[in-house]
Amino acid sequence: MQDLPSRLAADARILALQGRLLWLVVLAGVTVTVLFTQTILQVSFILTAEPATEAIKVDFRVFWAAAQLALQGEPLAAFDTARLGDIHKVDPGAFMPWLYPPGYLVALMPFGALSFSTGFLVFTLLSVLLMGLATRSLSAGSVPVWLAMTLAPAYVPTLIIGQNNLIWLAGLLAALAALRDGRWALAGIFIGCLTLKPQLGLLLPVALLAAGLWRSILVAIITAAILALVPTLMFGPEYWPLLAERLSLMGKSLIHSLPDLFLMVGPMYLMSLLGLEAETALRLQWGIVGLAAACVAFLWRSDRYGFDARVAGLMLAMLLSAPYLWYYEAAMMAPIGLFMTRAGILGRTPLQLGLLLCLWLGGLLLALNAFLDFADGRMLGAILITPVLTTSLILVLIHPFAARRSQMVVA
Repeated sequence: MQDLPSRLAADARILALQGRLLWLVVLAGVTVTVLFTQTILQVSFILTAEPATEAIKVDFRVFWAAAQLALQGEPLAAFDTARLGDIHKVDPGAFMPWLYPPGYLVALMPFGALSFSTGFLVFTLLSVLLMGLATRSLSAGSVPVWLAMTLAPAYVPTLIIGQNNLIWLAGLLAALAALRDGRWALAGIFIGCLTLKPQLGLLLPVALLAAGLWRSILVAIITAAILALVPTLMFGPEYWPLLAERLSLMGKSLIHSLPDLFLMVGPMYLMSLLGLEAETALRLQWGIVGLAAACVAFLWRSDRYGFDARVAGLMLAMLLSAPYLWYYEAAMMAPIGLFMTRAGILGRTPLQLGLLLCLWLGGLLLALNAFLDFADGRMLGAILITPVLTTSLILVLIHPFAARRSQMVVA
């Protein structure tokens, strides 16, 4: 999907960022990522060394507890929040449900064989390793850029709570890199694997259909079917009705509690902050989903846009279309900045570099606020991130026309 001259031109834009200032900014951001992640992991080992403490209050406790239940021969018990609470013993009354297809539970089972802290550590290291591998071919051989994409500050919310966004994001980047190189079957396999967490990948089929990538579509369908069928045979068909029930209950719960979910950073929560009722915000959000899908279809169908611009637009549309976009899912913003730079959308003007910095930071401020409590969390999430995402998508869409106008002015 990307010819060699276009790829070399994109690489050259990345290499043009080289310099002492880049190294200083990257090292500062990476230091923040490493320090906060290391602190949480150390706290985990210290606290769980106490006999009465099985886990700590992070999202990974749900993954770990569900994996333990599966190893004990009770995979369906993962849908019982009380049973999960009995395993991890952290806020057993809190509503922290299991919301994933059976394939993801199979993938987690090895972590259930480890202690919580060891599993948390391995899960974290695996997330970073996969991001490092996935971003290597996109960094044009630039060490600071590769380091910036491997340990971006935008990943801090995911890393400190043990979410799975980086593993999913690495799979997405691997699929996109395979598409770029014309490796259609490999791309389809990676895309099929993304169905283990399908929430953010709903616009991927729109892009594939618009571009006419039929081989990737077929392989993705086969891969997704295998990843659904084999675990279903392991756990039983009863798994799916229980999952549907939990997803429905979770959706209703989020609607009723929307105004208080200050860790959400998407358009729907921003509309709630502006005073709209939750049901009205949800209806408008479905309109945004339609517009996002139309943008993706246009980008991936039109020959005006290069590969990197298409990818940036797809990823921006994914985030803006998500009804429930949490701050840890803003990890995707860092690679978006990379693709916008590769596409020539973001250059070296102060405003463009400022936008690139905002994308690289993602939801970091919300994560820092959880430790330092320096501001109202509602002011640090959707009010900042939604405009950044919207502005970025507009820049992607107008880029060919702006570039053409600039060339006419120069001529």
